[in-house]
Amino acid sequence: MRADRPSRGLFRVALVAAVLAGSIGRAPAAEGAEETLKTLYRIALSAEMCGFPIAPRQSEALGKSMNRALTESGLDPDAAEELYRDVDASLEAEGWDKVCAAGGDWARNYRALLAANTK
Repeated sequence: MRADRPSRGLFRVALVAAVLAGSIGRAPAAEGAEETLKTLYRIALSAEMCGFPIAPRQSEALGKSMNRALTESGLDPDAAEELYRDVDASLEAEGWDKVCAAGGDWARNYRALLAANTK
């Protein structure tokens, strides 16, 4: 089920730090990097809101993957924040009960995507 939202601020702080660490200006593979970033945001939000398991090592690797995708995307801080809000709104629209269902499609995808993005 859905967790309380107070810890959402931690992801926003990490997002702002990652954006500030990233470069400004569009990289050649920017669109692919944006799609990767959306997936990484979805993973992070799911871990937070659904209580899906994520080990500290995985969390650190996920943050590094976000930093890399942000740099490759060339998004400025406002655009990165907007992308984050879009992913959040998309998850809200799907319904947290569905997104967080332990036996659901996203839960299975979450585990595979988390493993693939936190090597």
